[in-house]
Order: sequence, then C-alpha cells, then structure tokens
Amino acid sequence: MKKYSYLLLIFLSIYFTGCEKDETITELEEATLSVSPENLNFDENNPSNNQITIISNVSWNIDVSNNALKVDKSEGGPGESKVSVTDIPAGETYMLTISTVKRNETDKTISKSVAVTRQLQDFTSETVYYDNLDKATWSGSGNPFIDQWDGYINAMGTGAGNIEYTGRTVSVRNNFQSSGYTGASRKNAFYFGGKDAYVTVNNIELQPGQTTFQLSFGCCKFEGDFDTSSNIKVYISGDGSSMKPLTYNRSATKSWALATALFSIQHTVPKTLSIMFVADENNIRMDDIKLVTSNQSTEQIFDFSGINYLCAETPKTIKTNDNYKYVTHFAETLTSQKHVRNYTACYDTYRHNPMWVAYPVHQCYHEKGFGRTNPDPWRPDPKFSASEQSVIYPSDWSNWPWTANGNKPTDSYYYWTPYNNRNFTKGHLLRSADRGGAESEMNIQTFYPTNIAPEAYLYEEHWSKVEELLSDTWECSDTTYVVTGCYYADNSYKTYDASNWGNQSALSKECIIPTARYKVILRTKSGSSGKSIAECSSEEVMAIGFWFPQNLNNENPNTTPPLSNYIYSVSEIEQMIGGEFEFFPTVPTEVKNRVNINDWPGLN
Repeated sequence: MKKYSYLLLIFLSIYFTGCEKDETITELEEATLSVSPENLNFDENNPSNNQITIISNVSWNIDVSNNALKVDKSEGGPGESKVSVTDIPAGETYMLTISTVKRNETDKTISKSVAVTRQLQDFTSETVYYDNLDKATWSGSGNPFIDQWDGYINAMGTGAGNIEYTGRTVSVRNNFQSSGYTGASRKNAFYFGGKDAYVTVNNIELQPGQTTFQLSFGCCKFEGDFDTSSNIKVYISGDGSSMKPLTYNRSATKSWALATALFSIQHTVPKTLSIMFVADENNIRMDDIKLVTSNQSTEQIFDFSGINYLCAETPKTIKTNDNYKYVTHFAETLTSQKHVRNYTACYDTYRHNPMWVAYPVHQCYHEKGFGRTNPDPWRPDPKFSASEQSVIYPSDWSNWPWTANGNKPTDSYYYWTPYNNRNFTKGHLLRSADRGGAESEMNIQTFYPTNIAPEAYLYEEHWSKVEELLSDTWECSDTTYVVTGCYYADNSYKTYDASNWGNQSALSKECIIPTARYKVILRTKSGSSGKSIAECSSEEVMAIGFWFPQNLNNENPNTTPPLSNYIYSVSEIEQMIGGEFEFFPTVPTEVKNRVNINDWPGLN
C-alpha cells in the first residue's frame, strides 16, 4: 500500500507541474538621468559654452520657468544628448528642468534642473534726445504757442540734430515751473490748453543697434489725481508709420512728478522716431522730455516694419470714365521736411474741370501758419496738357512773380467767361490756406487747375462756415480726411477758358460748369486715438457730408436757410452724385450711413 501511495504522489507532482503556466517576469531597468552643468552662465560670444549635456536611459523632455528662455530642443531619447540654450534676457536667471518620461504607471519620474543666467553686460546708457525747453524765456506779451516761437528749444543728444515740434493748442510758459523730481529744470514747460491739445516731437534719429529705450518726462495738472490712462496719452511712431499707444508709469499726485516708460523695437529699427503727447483737459504741463537707451527687459515691444494702409480719403471709382485722369501731388512740409501727399485729384478732361479732390487735413500742412503765396501763382498742372485742363493761368506763368511788370502777368487771358451775366471766381477745392506757407511748393500746387473749379455759390455763407470749421475745429492729431467734389447735373452749363473775362482768345475752349459742390469728411471721434482709420472700429470714427448748390440762374434768395438743410450722410452724397464714386472705401458702411450733427462742434 505504501508503494502505491508513493507512486500516486509522484504522479500528482508531475501532473501539476506540467499544468503550470510558464511565465517569465522581466523587471524594468531603473531610469537614470544625468545633467550637467547645474548652473550655466549664458555666453553670447561663444555658443559652445551654452550647451547642457543630458545622459539618460529613457526618453525625456524639458520645461522652462519663463518662455523668454530659449533652447534648441525640448525633448530627446535614451543616450547622450546636447541641448543648446539660444537666448535669455540679460540680467535674468531662469530655471530649465529636464524630466524623464514614464514608461508605465509604476515608473518613477526623475527631474533635474539647471539654473541659466545671463549677466548684464557693461552698459552705458546713451541720451538719444533730451530737451528741458529752457534755451530762452519769452520776453513778449502773453504766452507763445509752439508754432509761433521756437526760442525755447534746447534739444541735445545723439538723435536730436533734426528734431521739430508740431502741435495744437500747446504754448510755452514759465509761471509754474517744474520741481519735485530728479532733473527738474524749472523755467519753461509745455502748457496744454484743452482737450485734445497735443505736441509731437518729430524726427528723433535712431542708430542701428538701438532697440530698447526709456522715455521720461515731468508733468503735472491743476487739480485732481493724475490719471496716466487719460490725462496725457503717449504715442510713438517709427519712420512716419501709424502712431501706437505707449504705457507709462507715474504717481497719482497732481503735483510735478516724473513719468517713465520702457519699450523695445523689434525687427527693423526705424531711422526716425516720433513721440506724441495728447492731453484730455487744460492746465496740464510737461517738461524735461528725455529718451535714453536701456538694457532692461520690457513687455512693451513695437514693430514698425510692416503695415502700409491705403489712404483713407481716396475715393474708389465705381463707374469708369475714359475722360477721367487721376493725379497725386506730393510736397515737403515746411518745418519737419516730411515728404507727404498734398492732394489727389480726379479731373475730367472733357469737362475741363475736376470731379473731386481728396486730401488730409493736419497741423503738419501749415507748420508755418496759413500764409498764401502772393501774387497768386496760377500755373498749369504739369501732369496735364493745355488741351486737357482749363487754361486759367497766364501764358507767362513761368515768369512769376512778374516783378518786371509790377507783380502782374503780361497775359490777362486766364479767366473763364461769365455765364448768364455772372462772373466766376476761381474756387479752390482744397483751400489754399490749408496748405500754408507762402511761396512753398505745397501752397503753389493748390493753384493748379486740377484743384480749381468755377465758383458761384447760392449760399456762400455755408461754404465759408464749413471751410473755417474744418481747419479751426475739426482738424485733429489723428488727421481729418476730406473729399471736395463737383457735381454736374447735366452738361448744358458752359463757359470758356483762356479768356479776359468776356473776351475769348485763340486758346479758349468749352468748359462745363458744375451745378453743385459737395464735401465729405471723416475722422476719429476722439481725434487723438493714435490709430490709423483702418485700425479703428466703426464706433471710433464719424463721417458727415455737405451739399453746396451753385447759383447759375441768377437766383436772389431773400434769406439763407440753415446749414443743417444741406447736411447729409456720406452714403446719401454718394447717391446724389449717381453712385459714380465710393467715398472712404476702407470704412464700414454703417459709418457712412449715419450722421450726428452733435459730433461736429460748431454746427449747432
């Protein structure tokens, strides 16, 4: 019996051994990670010194404590790897952390960090522009505006050689002098005389490699806490590009205090920088404007290298006409010497009169006041032949100013003949005074026939009022955009050019008289947004239109109706001229569909 029991045990042992599942359990090799160095000093002169060596038997990835710390790779696999630090702001230390990637749920993560530092290089801040406004004090009566007296200018610095100041409602005063901050120079200060008063420092010259700057200026207000978001708004522009808002820091005290702003320019450094200061109320003062180079890091970064917007005032032709010829005239501003567009004209070479003239209105177009060239420099538009344009200039126009003939041309045949016993004046579409500067190219161009049409208004007062409001009240630092045009109800109203009033000459030809004029105007509501029209929302801009009938039938109205009877939306003006042109084509339709007289001071 024992023998059989023994055999049974052997059998069962063999049976259960044969039925076991053959499993081989392979344990994961423990993850390893070696990183060197633990501290890395960024070397901008030798990239080979900016490498981190990573040795691991598993995959790994990298995290950085600040996105300004740049590396050439963010992950890798088993083996030895090199990671290069490509950039880190000067004066900063950021952490770079390498972590192993888990291979399964039970695997452990190993992390090691490297402290990356970039030392501040030896740096000497350079004064690009500084003006304490104290070269001289005003000895006359009152307080001079900045376009009336420049004796205060005391600009210095590497980029101050050609600076110019332009502005509106800003005077120079010395009765409440700067104090209370380091560098307060006392004596003169800029005084902002009301809402939207502004001053622009133009043509600050920058050098290649100058990319980071600190702007500072002293300022104060008469009462209430100082609000950096509104009391003085600051904008900068590179090479004449669109103004961009600049944020600055300052205490809230109404007393004199120093404001500072740090900013950088990326990509292409412009040749010149302009800085505009805009006030939102009167009795705000500013002094000691200074721009220096800096090596500090900043989040205010500007790019002036890219966007070119279409001219906001140029109409779009909807119905083409082979008789229409287009021309744009450019000129130099008188003080800042900027090359700017003067006006664009659409001229009808069949009617020998303009369809429209489009132009910007801005202080830079009358930097030296509103002087008119004397005697009137009537001359042909050089882009047109005599057969294409009205001959309303003397044949000896090139002898201007005709000093040998008592400042009068020897040729007197440079007028239009009367119509219905009514003489016409040579009416500027772009007013000569809006291109101020006697004998300047900018002013002389307004006397080309492309800017002139026979003028005989039914209500002269309406035209004069709108012209005055446009220049005196509606001009703004953002630029106001205008199209002044002629409407021809039919071609039956005719006159002849190259005439001595009623007497024609061999050069005389038929010219069609416009039956009405119109003017459409566009600008930002604030007037000081610092934006181009293309950057504005529909709620930030406003537009208005005016209609001016001509008196060609010898009407003699007893009274002058209110101007409001002749105010229209821009869309309505487009319809009234037969849909031939679209005005302000870059602006949303809702802007051109609405008109609010209350938005336009002086119309109520």
